[in-house]
Amino acid sequence: MERSHYNPVTEVTTRQRLKYWFWNRQYYLVIIIPVFFCWLPIIFNNPIGYTAYTIIIMAFFWCLELVPLAVTALLPMVFFPLFGVLKSDDVSKQYFKNVNVLIFGGLMMAIAIERWNLHRRIALKVLLMVGTKPVWLMFGFMSSTAFLSMWMSNTATTAMMIPIANAVLAQLDEDPEEDLEERTELNQTKNESLINENSEGNLGYGGILETGNDVKLDDKNQVLKEVSTFRTTTNYCPLENRKLQYQRMCKGITLCVPYAANIGGTATVTGTAPNLVLVNQIDSLYGPEANVSFGTWMILSLPGTLICLFLCWIWLAFVYLDSFKFWRQKTQQSEKEGRRAREVIQGQYDALGPMSFAEKAVLGHFLILVILWLTRDPKFVSGWSVLFTEGFVADSTTVIVLCMALFCFPSKPLGFMCRSTPEYFPRTKEEETFHRKKKTVPALLNWKIVEQKMAWEVLFLMGGGAAMAEGCKVSGLSAWLGEVLTVFGSLSAGFMTLLISFVVAAFTEITSNTATATILLPIFAELATVLGVNPLYVMITATWACSYAFMLPVATPPNAIAFSHGTIKVMDMVKTGFILNIACVLVANFTMNTFGIWIFDVKTFPGWANSAVPSVPPTPNVLNCTEYFQNM
Repeated sequence: MERSHYNPVTEVTTRQRLKYWFWNRQYYLVIIIPVFFCWLPIIFNNPIGYTAYTIIIMAFFWCLELVPLAVTALLPMVFFPLFGVLKSDDVSKQYFKNVNVLIFGGLMMAIAIERWNLHRRIALKVLLMVGTKPVWLMFGFMSSTAFLSMWMSNTATTAMMIPIANAVLAQLDEDPEEDLEERTELNQTKNESLINENSEGNLGYGGILETGNDVKLDDKNQVLKEVSTFRTTTNYCPLENRKLQYQRMCKGITLCVPYAANIGGTATVTGTAPNLVLVNQIDSLYGPEANVSFGTWMILSLPGTLICLFLCWIWLAFVYLDSFKFWRQKTQQSEKEGRRAREVIQGQYDALGPMSFAEKAVLGHFLILVILWLTRDPKFVSGWSVLFTEGFVADSTTVIVLCMALFCFPSKPLGFMCRSTPEYFPRTKEEETFHRKKKTVPALLNWKIVEQKMAWEVLFLMGGGAAMAEGCKVSGLSAWLGEVLTVFGSLSAGFMTLLISFVVAAFTEITSNTATATILLPIFAELATVLGVNPLYVMITATWACSYAFMLPVATPPNAIAFSHGTIKVMDMVKTGFILNIACVLVANFTMNTFGIWIFDVKTFPGWANSAVPSVPPTPNVLNCTEYFQNM
């Protein structure tokens, strides 16, 4: 019996309301989470409890991304002064320390490179150099992406490289109709030769195989049908196999870009956010005595980065390009596709035109900056910093000097020997304004562009992490956690670091790698200090592991960008990334146990770490809640 008063809107209202609540859950959770954990500062009524409460709230907000990460980083400005953990002035100082200035300068240099398309020219030039064979094309994408991500944002690098990869892959795809006609004609010729060769009554293939059917030679169409059936049943279908191989190649090329961006960012201090968090935490906890400079970091990290990049290339080529034999069978069709792909890359490179004066100027500033960074204090020899008072010049000084030069350097040659003719001189205010707009040569960088493209959230995020680390140190929470974690003292330092690396690599697959580093690094620092292990031994290895997120699209923004193009599936990333995670973590530990001993002497407990250990306050006693509320 039909329902007479059926209202479809009423039937789905409850489900729609639940979905609506779920989609907007962040507005409820920002209230529920602080209220749910409000017992912590009540029971542990001391700075340790207050700091733990603040960190737990920040951790949930960061992991669930209830509000922007930069907004969550401002919570110490609210909670620490209100709880009496730190003065407002002391908290504010953490948001623009020396490391933050270094980050700010590095981002400005990256903005200048992006403004004049120098990064695009470098990437296209590398692709032209390596060639268009799939295995070398993958190598070209990975090497150029990794190099650019050492100096620029991993997200920006991936966003630039993925469209280039798609354009090249589109040219490697065959025209199905054209390919079908060519292959049909080729198979027709081969089938006719088979008929002529086998005139005994049974159709042979290569003089060995037979169809098992009686075929009359005068029925040519029937013979062709039998041959087609035989080749289909024996998986002899070049076009279908070619399409499957092409799809696998597309997956491999698409995956190699975000993977190379994640790996390449570990090579420099400014390459990725976890590296910046580490340097900021070391500066906050131990001061400049730890002396992790741009040069020492790059000397330590670059070998491991190159090894991980090479292993990633070998693994992706093995998984996705092994059956794609363009580089093994130099057929006429593969050469044709290679020419088309090269034409696309060459076309995009030619569209940039000849290298402009501005590009050359930015490249010169960039090279000078890198050289000054590497030679300031390379440890194994005296750097140029010995010309100045010890401890006064840092990497931030160098980058600010070069960035200020970008605002003062013209983007076109001024032509001092040229004179303007009288008719070009302005006669009215309107003409003067027009003349100033059209004739004034712009600088390589201006503040308006910096305001638009600067990643301000990164600066606030670094400041929030530094403030959280300072609160942990002053309140005694870090020392208390370090004592609690002494249960790991029975493990060797190497095995403990390896275990921590795997835990961090797994944790960063589902949370932001920046948030992971910000939350866990202070804990690892205190754990290492209490156990008498060099903090750099644990912290640097864990920081590298934060960038080894290859298994899920949500792990890093580069992964999400590559996944959004629809070429790859989640299981493709999981199957490929699982092996890469293990391999890269092992390489990181190998690098730390070889180059780390040479550069930072990580097997020795340093004096600066011992002097930075604060006295551990007594463990707070748990209050009787009934007695507490009676006394209120």
